[in-house]
Amino acid sequence: MSADANDFGAEHEALIQFLYLAPVGLVQTNVQGDVTMMNPVAARLLMPLSQDGGLDNLFTALEMVAPEMRERTAQHGEPYGKICDGLHLYLEAGAGGKRAPQILALTLLKLDPERVMAVIDDITEQVRRERRLRQNDAWLKAILAGVQDYALVSLDLQGRLCDWNASVGRVTGFGPDAVGRPFTIFYPPDAIALEYRQDRLREADANGWSFDEGRRLRADGAVFWGSTLVAPLPLPEHEALPGELDAAAYCLILRDLGTPQDTTARHQEDAHAA
Repeated sequence: MSADANDFGAEHEALIQFLYLAPVGLVQTNVQGDVTMMNPVAARLLMPLSQDGGLDNLFTALEMVAPEMRERTAQHGEPYGKICDGLHLYLEAGAGGKRAPQILALTLLKLDPERVMAVIDDITEQVRRERRLRQNDAWLKAILAGVQDYALVSLDLQGRLCDWNASVGRVTGFGPDAVGRPFTIFYPPDAIALEYRQDRLREADANGWSFDEGRRLRADGAVFWGSTLVAPLPLPEHEALPGELDAAAYCLILRDLGTPQDTTARHQEDAHAA
């Protein structure tokens, strides 16, 4: 056998190994959907769709969740190119609804006039995480829009504001231009030492939170009585990496307590109630 033939055989073997070891499902078919190659991941993901236990034709397997794929492939006039990209396929839940619906992502690529490659991935957990994040974000926005005397903002490793929201503006009067400035802008100049900022962050790191109460400053110079809690965020960004010092590392909650007289009266009421 010639050297060229040996090289071709080795490359072919390496390609086959890659296809079978790939972490996503890979299926090669002709334009009619007849399967010519399928790796184990694809077989596992597609098997619940098979009506008769066979996976000889991709489009037949997809009829229950994506019946349009056969026609879309047939109508794809270009000799190669993407037929669909990340199409979500929703598989039914298990018997009795004990298993949550599974979600697959399907990408179909036309390799040439005669061959099609399908890439299939299980994105169930990814979609769930994205939904939870959207839900949490919606809850947070609702809370920030509803509370009148709380401001919540994230801080970077240096104690500088990472973002701005309506609660910050409502409580302190500071606008989006406050982003990038130290959280000590909420303190009167004579009420805080320069090194206090890092002391608060170190205390938060050591104890899980740092809390203080006293005079606070609004953007217009008005002074009010407030409490401030700084807590480290349990996020990978808190593991400092070069060039990522501006990532969110702490959460700051500032509460407007009114005047010192209001606070004293509130503490007296609490003491009597206890």
